Amino acid sequence: MAATANKELPVLQKGDTGSAVKFLQNILIALDYLDSDSPTTNFQNQTDEAVRSFQEENDLKVDGIVGPKTWDLLGSLLWD
Repeated sequence: MAATANKELPVLQKGDTGSAVKFLQNILIALDYLDSDSPTTNFQNQTDEAVRSFQEENDLKVDGIVGPKTWDLLGSLLWD
């Protein structure tokens, strides 16, 4: 069963900072969308590009915004 935590995770987009951004980056690294072994807490160009690539490859709206649908699919791919 897919993990659904969208009520606990904030909507993220370019310019955001914090631990949730670092969590997102770690997931994107684990799924090979982000090339970095040292995630930051800043949602900048590299993270935005990784999110957009993930969204495009998974038939989601490509807007660079990590909302409930993107979080749910990230979680389901990571933990399935």
